[in-house]
Amino acid sequence: MSESQANQPVGWQLEAALLRRLFPFGFSVDAGGKLVAAGERWSSFAPQVAPGASFDALFVPLRPIGVTGLAGLRDVQGEAVLLKLAGRPGFELRGQFVGEGAVLHFVGGPWIANLGSLSALGLELRDFPPHDSRGDLLVLLQAQETSLADMRALANSLREKIAAQTQLEAQLQQIQKMELVGRFAGGMAHNFNNILMAIQGYAELSLTRLDASDPVHGWVQQICTATEHAASLTHGLLTMSRQNRLKLETLDLARELREVEKLVSPLLGKRVSLEVRMDPSLSSVHGDSSSLKQILMNLVLNARDAMPGGGTVTIAVQPATGPAPSGSGMLEFVEITVADTGVGMDASTKANIFEPFFTTKEVGKGVGLGLSTVYGLVQQLGGTISVESELGSGATFRIRLPHFAKPATTPAPAPATSAPTGARILLVDDELQVRKLLEALLRRDGYEVSTAANAEEALALLEAGERFELLLTDVLMPGLSGPELSERVDARHGALPTLFISGHTDNARLRRGELPPHQRFLAKPFTPADLARTLRELLAR
Repeated sequence: MSESQANQPVGWQLEAALLRRLFPFGFSVDAGGKLVAAGERWSSFAPQVAPGASFDALFVPLRPIGVTGLAGLRDVQGEAVLLKLAGRPGFELRGQFVGEGAVLHFVGGPWIANLGSLSALGLELRDFPPHDSRGDLLVLLQAQETSLADMRALANSLREKIAAQTQLEAQLQQIQKMELVGRFAGGMAHNFNNILMAIQGYAELSLTRLDASDPVHGWVQQICTATEHAASLTHGLLTMSRQNRLKLETLDLARELREVEKLVSPLLGKRVSLEVRMDPSLSSVHGDSSSLKQILMNLVLNARDAMPGGGTVTIAVQPATGPAPSGSGMLEFVEITVADTGVGMDASTKANIFEPFFTTKEVGKGVGLGLSTVYGLVQQLGGTISVESELGSGATFRIRLPHFAKPATTPAPAPATSAPTGARILLVDDELQVRKLLEALLRRDGYEVSTAANAEEALALLEAGERFELLLTDVLMPGLSGPELSERVDARHGALPTLFISGHTDNARLRRGELPPHQRFLAKPFTPADLARTLRELLAR
């Protein structure tokens, strides 16, 4: 027993013995800087750490920063300290100095960043005090922080990470759900729009043979109206799933808002007022005119329905800055808010508000595609949408769209064109009903028509020496698709004017209208007038 040990009370000796068992890498040091006790593990791990050794010769304080030697450590009792052991690279101790009087006790143990460091440093789980029968729980806590304040900071950090992870998982589930609905909507729309194409086309052909006074004329007119309504449902599904065709251009914001106000005001009734506020510094937005109108009209009419007792709907437009969708840098946005003074919504409704077919309206008063359509359109326009609402406090929908300072231009009306008489058209569509309908429409308008049920038949006609002024082809077909057929035709016979038609396409270039001058795209179902006009434009080139 050393002189310093002999001068200590018996209580201290009992305390030191307990500390040696609880903390295998602990030690005690007296006022002169000499170790007076060492934990049970030191004898096999680093025998130089033993009673009588000099603390300053064995250990170098790394933390707190600026503390040097044992003298400095005496001034920071109770604080977390980090010590480096001389002669053992990579081995560090994490703990605290506690005690009263001349003797200080180091309570702590090895500090590691991960469990993989155990074997590299020659350590075992039992070296980390105190530990339970599982051993690993307090190892991880020790490896992070051991003081109460550090534990509190660690817990807060973990809570924030869990909350962020939960939010990311919810966003991923929403994206996956929208993609699933989008695939379903695309497949359904392709088949359904082909059926609607045949119904609508033959109904309009029938109207040309009926006198307006004939009762059958009214019946057929109702068929046309019903098919237009059905087509709007598939249009909504494709828009919601971000698969609808948009015409992106620089829009005059003031003009767009005036047109929306003119369209929606008569639908609000006498008890609902509409206010429009626009920051005069804003001039334009990059988007699709019809889509922007549909977004605002859907939100305004939804706000009207949320105010059965009347109230105010406010459309406000102002500049905003936020992170780019890619996460790189900041971008300028146009922020459009649509706020109402209605009944508001609870958390459950708010969480599902953009879900397809989710509605709080009575049966027969809505199919639940309005806000999901808005969500899809905003996404297609490269923007974001969020909602803020509480029961009894109304709702505010906040949309951010890319801002462009370039002034918008009013497009000049297209010059009237006439169809070349007797132009030869190669019609390719795998749906028999649609093919027969289009053949009848084309022949009625004076065109010569050859038909093919697929791309292979069409190529065979061309290889046989037939010549055509225009190719009219479906996009999705068994075998070669419409665009693939067009590529082969152009490669062999030059740039042949081509009109693509489809009830649905996953070809983004077609949906956005990014086509060469000799090509156009029409989405089914289209009217005979739409078909006639587009053909005239292509053939008049």
